[in-house]
This record gives sequence, structure tokens and C-alpha cells, in this order.
Amino acid sequence: MSISHVDLIKKAKEILKKKGFREDEIHEEFGFKNYRIDVVGWSNNKKIAVDCGYCDPSKCEELKKFFDEVICLPLTSFDVKPVKTSKLSLKKLVGLKLSLVKDDDILFEIPLSMEDWSGDNLQDELASFEQEIERFSRLFDALSHQTRLRIMKRLFEDEDLTLGFADFMKDLSLNPKIVWEGTKKLREGGLLVKSDDGKYQCSEVGQAEFLMLSLALRRLLQVLKQLEQL
Repeated sequence: MSISHVDLIKKAKEILKKKGFREDEIHEEFGFKNYRIDVVGWSNNKKIAVDCGYCDPSKCEELKKFFDEVICLPLTSFDVKPVKTSKLSLKKLVGLKLSLVKDDDILFEIPLSMEDWSGDNLQDELASFEQEIERFSRLFDALSHQTRLRIMKRLFEDEDLTLGFADFMKDLSLNPKIVWEGTKKLREGGLLVKSDDGKYQCSEVGQAEFLMLSLALRRLLQVLKQLEQL
């Protein structure tokens, strides 16, 4: 059985209710300082934070300074194909590749183990990467802050992938300065464009880049974590 993030949110709410919080004292997507917390129980007597899925240890330690209790609910199973342990050696990533496929055509494959790279091919790839470091740096920098990730997530929740400045302020409870700085960084990273009417849109390439660096990367990290534990 696979457990989704939605399932964990429900479980978090059940835990908080058992700890005495009323329905109106339980909040989702709770913004606190520079953090986004999946579920929070907040009353006059106590404050409990619950993070679901991947729990950043440094974030949890920081939250403990302000909350009476910090709970982490990790995914206990993954919605991915099971790995056959009989084929795993001590070098668990040997033979593992990341592929980009369109219809039946494999556009490229990237081995995830050094054992599967030839010396010349690896050096060629590293040389190409060196030439594009500045572009990668802008892209990674754009997504290196939780607020900017929340802005992109909110944009993807809109059917047209188009929102105005005021929408981000209202929906994410952000002040104008934070929205301006966040959208500016995302535009510099090539993830957002500004339309003639002043609204923010996600370009087709920006959509692919965000999905690759958020959802796809999250799934990849889950698989690698699963392999590590075998």
C-alpha cells in the first residue's frame, strides 16, 4: 500500500485532534518565519508542528525553539516500482539510469553510478556542464528558498498557470516586498515571465524545469533512499 502526502496530512490532523486541538485550531500550509509547515495545531495552551513526507532535520531543530512539539511523519512506502534485492550488489546504484522518454523514443539516459560511466564520456559531460554553470546557478538559486517554491506551487495550482501580484500576497499571506523579490528571482531564473497585463505566467520550458526540479527530483530521492535502506 502506498501512502500519499494527502494521507499524511489527514493523519497529522488526527494526531492533533487526539492531542486536544479543535478543528479551528488546526491549520494547513502554515507559514512561520521562513518556513512552511504542513500542519500546525495552535492554541493558547500549546503549539505543535507536523511536517509530512521529507522532514529536514535542521528545520525541525529550528522549529523546536518555538513549538512545544515537532512531529515528523515520513512516507513509509513509496508509489514506485519495487526494487529486486536479488540484483543489488554492495554498489546499489550500478546499472541504475535516469531516462527521458517521449512516446517510445529514449531522448537520453544518464547513469547514476560512476561505475557505468566511461572516463571520456564523463569528462565530455563535465566540460559541457562547465559551459552552462551560470545558467544552472540562476535556475537553482531561483528555487533555493521556500517562499519561491511556494510561489511556483501556487502558480501550478491555477488552471491557466497565471496569477497576479495581489494573488500571491493574498493566497500565501506574503507582504509586497517578499512577493516582488521572489517573482524577480524566478524571472531571472527563467521560470516566470510577465505578461502585458502585469500577471505572472510560467513558460512551457519553465513548467518542465520546475516539474523536473521539484516533483521528479522528489521521486528520484525517494527511490534512492529506498535503495539505501535495502
